[in-house]
Amino acid sequence: MSAFPLLAALLAAPAAAALLASRARGDEGARRAALAGAALTLLLSLAPLALSRAGVALAAGGPALPLVGARLRLGLDGYSAALLPLLGFVLLALIAAGPRAALDRPSAAALLATGSAILGVFCALDLALLAVAWVAALVPVERLVARKGARDPLLRRTCHIFLLGGTAPLVLAIGAVAALAARRGAALPFDVEEIARVGVPEAWQSPLFALVAIAVLMRMAAVPFHGWLPVLLSRGPLGVTVLLAEMQVGVCVLLRVGVTLLPAGFAEGMPILAVVGLISALHGAVLALAQDDLRRMLGYLVSSQKGLVLLGIATLNPESVSGALLQSVASSIATTGLAVVIGALEARTGTTDARELGGLVARTPRMAAFFFLLACATIGMPGALSFVSEDLLLHGVLHVHPVLAVLALAAAAINGITLFRAFQRAFLGPPARDRRGAAVGALALRERAFLLATVALTAVLGVAPTRLLALHEPVVERVLHDVARDAGGAHAAGEPRPLLDGGRRADRPAAHPPR
Repeated sequence: MSAFPLLAALLAAPAAAALLASRARGDEGARRAALAGAALTLLLSLAPLALSRAGVALAAGGPALPLVGARLRLGLDGYSAALLPLLGFVLLALIAAGPRAALDRPSAAALLATGSAILGVFCALDLALLAVAWVAALVPVERLVARKGARDPLLRRTCHIFLLGGTAPLVLAIGAVAALAARRGAALPFDVEEIARVGVPEAWQSPLFALVAIAVLMRMAAVPFHGWLPVLLSRGPLGVTVLLAEMQVGVCVLLRVGVTLLPAGFAEGMPILAVVGLISALHGAVLALAQDDLRRMLGYLVSSQKGLVLLGIATLNPESVSGALLQSVASSIATTGLAVVIGALEARTGTTDARELGGLVARTPRMAAFFFLLACATIGMPGALSFVSEDLLLHGVLHVHPVLAVLALAAAAINGITLFRAFQRAFLGPPARDRRGAAVGALALRERAFLLATVALTAVLGVAPTRLLALHEPVVERVLHDVARDAGGAHAAGEPRPLLDGGRRADRPAAHPPR
Protein backbone atom coordinates (compact mmCIF):
# COMPACT_ATOMS: atom_id res chain seq x y z
CA MET A 1 0.00 0.00 0.00
CA SER A 2 1.36 3.42 -0.98
CA ALA A 3 1.85 6.00 1.75
CA PHE A 4 1.15 8.85 -0.68
CA PRO A 5 -2.64 9.12 -0.02
CA LEU A 6 -2.09 9.27 3.74
CA LEU A 7 0.61 11.95 3.54
CA ALA A 8 -1.30 13.90 0.89
CA ALA A 9 -4.42 13.86 3.11
CA LEU A 10 -2.31 15.08 6.03
CA LEU A 11 -1.05 18.04 4.00
CA ALA A 12 -4.51 18.80 2.62
CA ALA A 13 -6.40 18.73 5.94
CA PRO A 14 -5.13 22.03 7.41
CA ALA A 15 -5.14 23.67 3.97
CA ALA A 16 -8.82 22.79 3.47
CA ALA A 17 -9.63 23.97 7.00
CA ALA A 18 -7.81 27.24 6.27
CA LEU A 19 -10.00 27.76 3.22
CA LEU A 20 -13.15 27.06 5.25
CA ALA A 21 -12.01 29.41 8.02
CA SER A 22 -11.27 32.21 5.55
CA ARG A 23 -14.78 31.88 4.11
CA ALA A 24 -16.60 31.58 7.43
CA ARG A 25 -19.32 34.13 8.18
CA GLY A 26 -17.69 35.36 11.38
CA ASP A 27 -14.81 34.88 13.75
CA GLU A 28 -16.62 32.24 15.79
CA GLY A 29 -17.30 30.14 12.69
CA ALA A 30 -13.66 30.51 11.66
CA ARG A 31 -12.52 29.35 15.09
CA ARG A 32 -14.74 26.26 14.93
CA ALA A 33 -13.44 25.38 11.46
CA ALA A 34 -9.87 25.94 12.61
CA LEU A 35 -10.36 23.78 15.69
CA ALA A 36 -11.81 20.94 13.62
CA GLY A 37 -8.98 21.21 11.08
CA ALA A 38 -6.29 21.20 13.77
CA ALA A 39 -7.85 18.19 15.52
CA LEU A 40 -8.03 16.29 12.22
CA THR A 41 -4.40 17.19 11.48
CA LEU A 42 -3.28 15.81 14.85
CA LEU A 43 -5.22 12.57 14.32
CA LEU A 44 -3.85 12.06 10.81
CA SER A 45 -0.29 12.80 11.97
CA LEU A 46 -0.36 9.90 14.41
CA ALA A 47 -0.74 7.33 11.62
CA PRO A 48 2.65 7.97 9.93
CA LEU A 49 4.32 7.93 13.35
CA ALA A 50 2.79 4.53 14.13
CA LEU A 51 3.79 3.18 10.71
CA SER A 52 7.33 4.51 11.09
CA ARG A 53 7.70 2.84 14.49
CA ALA A 54 6.45 -0.39 12.93
CA GLY A 55 9.23 -0.25 10.35
CA VAL A 56 7.04 0.65 7.36
CA ALA A 57 8.82 2.72 4.70
CA LEU A 58 7.12 6.08 4.27
CA ALA A 59 8.33 7.24 0.86
CA ALA A 60 5.94 7.26 -2.08
CA GLY A 61 5.66 9.06 -5.40
CA GLY A 62 2.64 10.89 -6.68
CA PRO A 63 1.82 12.60 -9.99
CA ALA A 64 4.76 13.77 -12.12
CA LEU A 65 5.12 17.27 -13.56
CA PRO A 66 7.27 16.54 -16.65
CA LEU A 67 7.42 20.12 -17.92
CA VAL A 68 9.41 21.19 -14.85
CA GLY A 69 11.05 17.84 -14.10
CA ALA A 70 9.32 17.49 -10.73
CA ARG A 71 7.22 14.85 -9.05
CA LEU A 72 4.95 15.10 -6.02
CA ARG A 73 7.04 12.70 -3.99
CA LEU A 74 6.43 12.54 -0.25
CA GLY A 75 8.26 10.68 2.47
CA LEU A 76 9.44 10.74 6.07
CA ASP A 77 12.46 9.75 8.11
CA GLY A 78 12.48 9.03 11.83
CA TYR A 79 12.97 12.67 12.74
CA SER A 80 10.29 14.19 10.53
CA ALA A 81 7.85 11.41 11.51
CA ALA A 82 8.13 12.61 15.11
CA LEU A 83 7.66 16.24 14.05
CA LEU A 84 4.26 15.60 12.46
CA PRO A 85 2.28 14.94 15.67
CA LEU A 86 4.29 17.68 17.37
CA LEU A 87 3.04 20.16 14.77
CA GLY A 88 -0.50 18.84 15.15
CA PHE A 89 -0.36 19.26 18.92
CA VAL A 90 1.13 22.76 18.76
CA LEU A 91 -1.38 23.84 16.12
CA LEU A 92 -4.30 22.55 18.18
CA ALA A 93 -2.94 24.17 21.35
CA LEU A 94 -2.50 27.58 19.68
CA ILE A 95 -6.04 27.47 18.29
CA ALA A 96 -7.85 25.95 21.27
CA ALA A 97 -5.93 27.67 24.08
CA GLY A 98 -4.91 30.91 22.38
CA PRO A 99 -6.60 34.21 23.26
CA ARG A 100 -9.97 34.47 21.55
CA ALA A 101 -9.50 38.14 20.72
CA ALA A 102 -6.33 37.35 18.76
CA LEU A 103 -7.90 34.47 16.81
CA ASP A 104 -10.06 36.26 14.28
CA ARG A 105 -10.88 34.87 10.85
CA PRO A 106 -7.63 35.91 9.08
CA SER A 107 -5.48 34.71 11.99
CA ALA A 108 -7.19 31.30 12.15
CA ALA A 109 -6.78 30.80 8.40
CA ALA A 110 -3.14 31.92 8.58
CA LEU A 111 -2.35 29.45 11.36
CA LEU A 112 -3.77 26.53 9.38
CA ALA A 113 -2.15 27.59 6.11
CA THR A 114 1.22 27.93 7.83
CA GLY A 115 0.79 24.48 9.38
CA SER A 116 0.00 22.94 5.99
CA ALA A 117 3.09 24.51 4.40
CA ILE A 118 5.33 23.33 7.24
CA LEU A 119 3.96 19.81 6.81
CA GLY A 120 4.96 20.12 3.17
CA VAL A 121 8.55 20.88 4.20
CA PHE A 122 8.58 17.87 6.53
CA CYS A 123 7.24 15.47 3.88
CA ALA A 124 8.77 16.71 0.62
CA LEU A 125 11.15 14.36 -1.19
CA ASP A 126 11.09 16.59 -4.27
CA LEU A 127 13.10 19.80 -4.10
CA ALA A 128 10.57 21.79 -6.14
CA LEU A 129 7.85 20.86 -3.67
CA LEU A 130 10.22 21.65 -0.80
CA ALA A 131 10.93 25.12 -2.19
CA VAL A 132 7.23 25.86 -2.70
CA ALA A 133 6.40 24.74 0.86
CA TRP A 134 9.34 26.70 2.30
CA VAL A 135 8.13 29.92 0.67
CA ALA A 136 4.45 29.23 1.36
CA ALA A 137 5.08 28.93 5.09
CA LEU A 138 6.04 32.63 5.20
CA VAL A 139 3.19 34.02 3.11
CA PRO A 140 0.43 33.89 5.80
CA VAL A 141 2.44 35.84 8.36
CA GLU A 142 3.33 38.43 5.71
CA ARG A 143 -0.34 38.93 4.91
CA LEU A 144 -1.22 39.31 8.59
CA VAL A 145 1.58 41.81 9.07
CA ALA A 146 0.47 43.74 5.97
CA ARG A 147 -2.88 44.42 7.68
CA LYS A 148 -1.12 46.46 10.38
CA GLY A 149 1.91 47.51 8.35
CA ALA A 150 0.81 51.12 8.07
CA ARG A 151 0.71 51.37 11.88
CA ASP A 152 3.98 49.49 12.39
CA PRO A 153 6.46 50.00 9.53
CA LEU A 154 9.28 48.29 11.47
CA LEU A 155 7.24 45.10 11.65
CA ARG A 156 6.50 45.26 7.92
CA ARG A 157 10.15 45.85 6.99
CA THR A 158 11.30 43.04 9.26
CA CYS A 159 8.82 40.65 7.70
CA HIS A 160 9.92 41.57 4.19
CA ILE A 161 13.59 41.06 5.05
CA PHE A 162 12.76 37.70 6.62
CA LEU A 163 10.64 36.69 3.63
CA LEU A 164 13.37 37.55 1.13
CA GLY A 165 16.38 36.44 3.16
CA GLY A 166 14.75 33.22 4.29
CA THR A 167 13.68 32.05 0.85
CA ALA A 168 15.98 33.38 -1.88
CA PRO A 169 19.16 31.46 -0.90
CA LEU A 170 17.36 28.12 -0.65
CA VAL A 171 15.50 28.64 -3.93
CA LEU A 172 18.78 29.52 -5.68
CA ALA A 173 20.50 26.47 -4.20
CA ILE A 174 17.68 24.14 -5.24
CA GLY A 175 17.68 25.54 -8.77
CA ALA A 176 21.44 25.04 -9.06
CA VAL A 177 21.27 21.48 -7.67
CA ALA A 178 18.51 20.61 -10.15
CA ALA A 179 20.51 22.07 -13.06
CA LEU A 180 23.60 20.07 -12.08
CA ALA A 181 21.53 16.91 -11.70
CA ALA A 182 20.00 17.43 -15.15
CA ARG A 183 23.47 17.80 -16.68
CA ARG A 184 24.39 14.48 -15.09
CA GLY A 185 21.44 12.70 -16.67
CA ALA A 186 18.78 12.81 -13.96
CA ALA A 187 15.35 12.16 -15.47
CA LEU A 188 13.66 14.13 -12.68
CA PRO A 189 16.29 16.67 -11.58
CA PHE A 190 14.28 17.88 -8.57
CA ASP A 191 13.71 14.41 -7.16
CA VAL A 192 15.88 13.72 -4.11
CA GLU A 193 16.35 10.07 -5.08
CA GLU A 194 17.47 10.99 -8.61
CA ILE A 195 19.86 13.66 -7.34
CA ALA A 196 21.27 11.23 -4.79
CA ARG A 197 21.78 8.66 -7.56
CA VAL A 198 23.70 10.94 -9.94
CA GLY A 199 25.42 12.98 -7.20
CA VAL A 200 26.33 16.66 -7.01
CA PRO A 201 29.91 17.51 -8.12
CA GLU A 202 32.09 18.01 -5.07
CA ALA A 203 33.42 21.32 -6.36
CA TRP A 204 29.89 22.73 -6.22
CA GLN A 205 28.92 21.38 -2.85
CA SER A 206 30.52 24.01 -0.60
CA PRO A 207 28.99 27.10 -2.31
CA LEU A 208 25.62 25.38 -2.60
CA PHE A 209 25.70 24.33 1.04
CA ALA A 210 26.56 27.93 1.97
CA LEU A 211 23.30 29.06 0.32
CA VAL A 212 21.31 26.35 2.09
CA ALA A 213 22.98 27.24 5.40
CA ILE A 214 22.08 30.94 5.07
CA ALA A 215 18.41 30.06 4.56
CA VAL A 216 18.49 27.61 7.46
CA LEU A 217 20.24 30.08 9.78
CA MET A 218 17.68 32.72 8.89
CA ARG A 219 14.80 30.39 9.73
CA MET A 220 16.53 29.27 12.95
CA ALA A 221 17.06 32.94 14.00
CA ALA A 222 20.81 32.39 14.36
CA VAL A 223 23.28 35.27 14.64
CA PRO A 224 23.49 37.45 12.57
CA PHE A 225 20.06 36.59 11.12
CA HIS A 226 18.20 36.62 14.44
CA GLY A 227 16.58 40.05 14.43
CA TRP A 228 13.25 39.04 12.89
CA LEU A 229 12.15 36.69 15.69
CA PRO A 230 12.07 39.09 18.69
CA VAL A 231 10.38 41.74 16.55
CA LEU A 232 7.70 39.38 15.22
CA LEU A 233 7.09 37.81 18.63
CA SER A 234 6.80 41.14 20.42
CA ARG A 235 4.89 43.12 17.78
CA GLY A 236 3.41 40.60 15.36
CA PRO A 237 0.80 37.81 15.48
CA LEU A 238 1.79 35.55 18.37
CA GLY A 239 0.28 32.27 17.16
CA VAL A 240 1.70 32.21 13.62
CA THR A 241 5.10 33.43 14.81
CA VAL A 242 5.28 30.71 17.47
CA LEU A 243 4.40 28.11 14.84
CA LEU A 244 7.13 29.41 12.52
CA ALA A 245 9.68 29.61 15.32
CA GLU A 246 9.03 26.28 17.01
CA MET A 247 8.57 23.93 14.06
CA GLN A 248 12.03 22.68 13.17
CA VAL A 249 11.95 23.20 9.40
CA GLY A 250 15.51 24.53 9.43
CA VAL A 251 16.86 21.36 11.04
CA CYS A 252 14.79 19.23 8.67
CA VAL A 253 16.17 20.97 5.56
CA LEU A 254 19.71 20.91 6.95
CA LEU A 255 19.50 17.13 7.34
CA ARG A 256 17.57 16.40 4.18
CA VAL A 257 19.38 18.63 1.72
CA GLY A 258 22.72 19.20 3.42
CA VAL A 259 23.50 15.65 4.51
CA THR A 260 21.80 13.71 1.72
CA LEU A 261 22.77 15.79 -1.30
CA LEU A 262 25.72 17.96 -0.19
CA PRO A 263 27.65 15.85 2.35
CA ALA A 264 31.08 17.20 1.41
CA GLY A 265 29.86 20.79 1.85
CA PHE A 266 28.08 19.75 5.04
CA ALA A 267 31.30 18.30 6.49
CA GLU A 268 33.29 21.38 5.50
CA GLY A 269 30.76 23.84 6.90
CA MET A 270 30.06 22.16 10.23
CA PRO A 271 32.93 23.85 12.17
CA ILE A 272 31.61 27.25 11.10
CA LEU A 273 28.04 26.31 12.04
CA ALA A 274 29.24 25.06 15.43
CA VAL A 275 30.71 28.48 16.19
CA VAL A 276 27.58 30.22 14.88
CA GLY A 277 25.41 27.96 17.03
CA LEU A 278 27.43 28.71 20.16
CA ILE A 279 27.42 32.46 19.50
CA SER A 280 23.65 32.34 18.92
CA ALA A 281 23.11 30.41 22.16
CA LEU A 282 25.13 32.92 24.21
CA HIS A 283 23.86 35.99 22.36
CA GLY A 284 20.21 34.98 22.72
CA ALA A 285 20.67 34.05 26.38
CA VAL A 286 22.28 37.37 27.33
CA LEU A 287 19.76 39.50 25.41
CA ALA A 288 16.81 37.51 26.80
CA LEU A 289 18.07 38.28 30.30
CA ALA A 290 18.03 42.01 29.52
CA GLN A 291 14.42 42.14 28.28
CA ASP A 292 11.47 43.58 30.19
CA ASP A 293 8.82 42.45 27.70
CA LEU A 294 7.95 38.75 28.10
CA ARG A 295 7.16 38.23 24.43
CA ARG A 296 10.47 39.74 23.34
CA MET A 297 12.25 37.71 26.02
CA LEU A 298 10.68 34.57 24.56
CA GLY A 299 12.03 35.48 21.10
CA TYR A 300 15.63 35.67 22.30
CA LEU A 301 15.14 32.55 24.42
CA VAL A 302 14.00 30.58 21.37
CA SER A 303 16.99 31.90 19.42
CA SER A 304 19.30 30.69 22.20
CA GLN A 305 17.68 27.25 22.29
CA LYS A 306 18.02 26.89 18.53
CA GLY A 307 21.68 27.85 18.80
CA LEU A 308 22.23 24.91 21.15
CA VAL A 309 20.49 22.60 18.66
CA LEU A 310 22.71 23.88 15.86
CA LEU A 311 25.83 23.40 17.99
CA GLY A 312 24.83 19.82 18.80
CA ILE A 313 24.31 18.89 15.16
CA ALA A 314 27.48 20.63 14.01
CA THR A 315 29.64 18.85 16.58
CA LEU A 316 28.99 15.56 14.73
CA ASN A 317 29.23 13.36 17.80
CA PRO A 318 26.63 10.56 18.17
CA GLU A 319 25.48 11.88 21.54
CA SER A 320 25.44 15.54 20.49
CA VAL A 321 23.47 14.91 17.30
CA SER A 322 20.99 12.68 19.11
CA GLY A 323 20.66 15.23 21.90
CA ALA A 324 20.20 18.07 19.42
CA LEU A 325 17.33 16.31 17.64
CA LEU A 326 15.73 15.52 21.00
CA GLN A 327 16.30 19.09 22.21
CA SER A 328 14.53 20.49 19.15
CA VAL A 329 11.42 18.52 20.10
CA ALA A 330 11.68 19.31 23.82
CA SER A 331 12.11 23.05 23.34
CA SER A 332 9.19 23.20 20.91
CA ILE A 333 6.85 21.64 23.45
CA ALA A 334 7.93 23.71 26.45
CA THR A 335 8.25 27.11 24.79
CA THR A 336 4.88 26.68 23.07
CA GLY A 337 3.38 26.23 26.52
CA LEU A 338 5.17 29.36 27.72
CA ALA A 339 3.78 31.26 24.72
CA VAL A 340 0.25 30.16 25.62
CA VAL A 341 0.74 31.38 29.21
CA ILE A 342 2.17 34.70 28.04
CA GLY A 343 -0.73 35.11 25.60
CA ALA A 344 -3.24 34.40 28.37
CA LEU A 345 -1.47 36.90 30.63
CA GLU A 346 -1.57 39.58 27.95
CA ALA A 347 -5.26 38.94 27.24
CA ARG A 348 -6.11 39.53 30.93
CA THR A 349 -3.78 42.42 31.79
CA GLY A 350 -3.29 44.11 28.43
CA THR A 351 0.50 43.99 28.71
CA THR A 352 3.48 41.64 28.77
CA ASP A 353 5.84 44.23 30.25
CA ALA A 354 7.17 42.70 33.48
CA ARG A 355 7.65 46.19 34.95
CA GLU A 356 3.87 46.67 34.91
CA LEU A 357 3.07 43.29 36.46
CA GLY A 358 3.87 41.61 39.76
CA GLY A 359 1.91 39.92 42.54
CA LEU A 360 -0.14 37.81 40.12
CA VAL A 361 0.44 34.55 41.97
CA ALA A 362 -2.28 35.48 44.48
CA ARG A 363 -4.81 36.30 41.78
CA THR A 364 -3.92 33.67 39.14
CA PRO A 365 -2.20 30.81 40.99
CA ARG A 366 -2.75 28.29 38.20
CA MET A 367 -1.19 30.60 35.61
CA ALA A 368 1.79 31.14 37.90
CA ALA A 369 2.14 27.39 38.47
CA PHE A 370 2.06 26.59 34.75
CA PHE A 371 4.60 29.32 33.98
CA PHE A 372 6.94 27.94 36.65
CA LEU A 373 6.56 24.30 35.51
CA LEU A 374 7.06 25.16 31.85
CA ALA A 375 10.07 27.31 32.72
CA CYS A 376 11.55 24.28 34.49
CA ALA A 377 10.78 22.13 31.45
CA THR A 378 12.43 24.67 29.14
CA ILE A 379 15.73 24.86 31.00
CA GLY A 380 16.13 21.10 31.53
CA MET A 381 15.09 20.35 35.08
CA PRO A 382 15.16 16.62 36.01
CA GLY A 383 12.02 14.83 34.90
CA ALA A 384 11.56 16.89 31.76
CA LEU A 385 12.43 15.83 28.22
CA SER A 386 14.85 18.75 27.94
CA PHE A 387 16.85 17.32 30.84
CA VAL A 388 17.62 14.20 28.78
CA SER A 389 18.24 16.14 25.58
CA GLU A 390 20.56 18.75 27.13
CA ASP A 391 22.48 16.05 28.97
CA LEU A 392 23.06 14.13 25.72
CA LEU A 393 23.89 17.28 23.78
CA LEU A 394 26.36 18.69 26.30
CA HIS A 395 28.05 15.32 26.88
CA GLY A 396 28.52 14.91 23.14
CA VAL A 397 29.99 18.40 22.75
CA LEU A 398 32.20 17.82 25.81
CA HIS A 399 33.81 14.78 24.19
CA VAL A 400 34.77 16.82 21.12
CA HIS A 401 35.20 20.46 22.29
CA PRO A 402 35.32 20.87 26.09
CA VAL A 403 35.53 24.67 25.88
CA LEU A 404 32.43 24.84 23.67
CA ALA A 405 30.61 22.58 26.11
CA VAL A 406 31.39 24.87 29.05
CA LEU A 407 30.19 27.92 27.10
CA ALA A 408 27.03 26.09 26.00
CA LEU A 409 26.37 25.17 29.63
CA ALA A 410 26.76 28.84 30.53
CA ALA A 411 24.13 29.76 27.92
CA ALA A 412 21.74 27.17 29.37
CA ALA A 413 22.36 28.52 32.88
CA ILE A 414 21.66 32.11 31.79
CA ASN A 415 18.39 30.94 30.21
CA GLY A 416 17.42 29.46 33.57
CA ILE A 417 18.18 32.74 35.34
CA THR A 418 16.14 34.60 32.70
CA LEU A 419 13.02 32.49 33.16
CA PHE A 420 13.07 32.47 36.95
CA ARG A 421 13.70 36.22 36.98
CA ALA A 422 10.72 36.68 34.64
CA PHE A 423 8.60 34.51 36.96
CA GLN A 424 9.64 36.56 39.97
CA ARG A 425 8.93 39.88 38.28
CA ALA A 426 5.56 38.90 36.79
CA PHE A 427 4.04 36.71 39.50
CA LEU A 428 5.81 37.35 42.82
CA GLY A 429 6.36 40.45 44.90
CA PRO A 430 3.94 43.36 45.18
CA PRO A 431 1.77 44.29 42.20
CA ALA A 432 2.59 47.36 40.16
CA ARG A 433 1.23 50.55 41.68
CA ASP A 434 -1.31 51.19 38.92
CA ARG A 435 -2.59 47.59 39.07
CA ARG A 436 -3.21 47.21 42.77
CA GLY A 437 -6.70 45.83 43.33
CA ALA A 438 -7.21 45.14 39.62
CA ALA A 439 -9.03 41.88 38.91
CA VAL A 440 -7.29 39.29 36.74
CA GLY A 441 -9.39 36.46 35.34
CA ALA A 442 -8.45 32.84 36.02
CA LEU A 443 -7.41 30.49 33.23
CA ALA A 444 -10.30 29.07 31.24
CA LEU A 445 -10.90 25.33 31.11
CA ARG A 446 -9.56 25.05 27.55
CA GLU A 447 -6.36 26.84 28.56
CA ARG A 448 -5.87 24.69 31.66
CA ALA A 449 -6.48 21.51 29.65
CA PHE A 450 -3.83 22.20 27.02
CA LEU A 451 -1.28 23.58 29.47
CA LEU A 452 -1.74 20.47 31.60
CA ALA A 453 -1.34 18.32 28.48
CA THR A 454 1.87 20.20 27.60
CA VAL A 455 3.34 19.66 31.07
CA ALA A 456 2.28 15.99 31.03
CA LEU A 457 3.77 15.44 27.57
CA THR A 458 7.19 16.81 28.44
CA ALA A 459 7.18 14.85 31.72
CA VAL A 460 6.15 11.54 30.13
CA LEU A 461 8.71 11.88 27.35
CA GLY A 462 11.32 12.93 29.90
CA VAL A 463 10.75 9.82 32.03
CA ALA A 464 10.60 7.47 29.03
CA PRO A 465 12.54 8.97 26.09
CA THR A 466 13.77 5.63 24.74
CA ARG A 467 11.23 5.28 21.94
CA LEU A 468 11.85 8.79 20.68
CA LEU A 469 15.60 8.20 20.76
CA ALA A 470 15.15 4.94 18.85
CA LEU A 471 13.05 6.75 16.25
CA HIS A 472 15.84 9.30 15.74
CA GLU A 473 18.64 6.74 15.76
CA PRO A 474 18.69 5.93 12.00
CA VAL A 475 18.86 9.65 11.22
CA VAL A 476 21.80 10.10 13.61
CA GLU A 477 23.59 7.13 12.03
CA ARG A 478 23.02 8.46 8.54
CA VAL A 479 24.38 11.91 9.40
CA LEU A 480 27.55 10.51 10.93
CA HIS A 481 28.04 7.85 8.25
CA ASP A 482 27.62 10.15 5.24
CA VAL A 483 29.78 12.93 6.65
CA ALA A 484 32.53 10.51 7.69
CA ARG A 485 32.47 8.84 4.28
CA ASP A 486 32.77 12.09 2.34
CA ALA A 487 35.29 13.57 4.74
CA GLY A 488 37.44 10.53 4.09
CA GLY A 489 37.09 10.89 0.34
CA ALA A 490 35.36 7.54 -0.08
CA HIS A 491 32.53 8.88 -2.17
CA ALA A 492 33.05 8.78 -5.90
CA ALA A 493 31.19 11.05 -8.28
CA GLY A 494 27.96 9.46 -9.36
CA GLU A 495 27.89 6.88 -6.55
CA PRO A 496 24.25 6.48 -5.49
CA ARG A 497 23.25 7.71 -2.07
CA PRO A 498 20.47 6.19 0.01
CA LEU A 499 17.39 8.22 0.73
CA LEU A 500 16.30 9.76 3.97
CA ASP A 501 13.77 7.03 4.59
CA GLY A 502 14.26 6.58 8.31
CA GLY A 503 15.06 2.91 7.92
CA ARG A 504 18.30 1.09 8.70
CA ARG A 505 20.65 0.83 5.76
CA ALA A 506 22.12 -2.43 4.65
CA ASP A 507 25.63 -1.06 4.08
CA ARG A 508 26.41 -0.73 7.78
CA PRO A 509 25.62 -2.52 11.02
CA ALA A 510 23.20 -1.11 13.54
CA ALA A 511 24.67 1.47 15.87
CA HIS A 512 24.18 1.34 19.57
CA PRO A 513 21.42 3.69 20.74
CA PRO A 514 22.56 6.97 22.26
CA ARG A 515 23.15 6.83 25.97
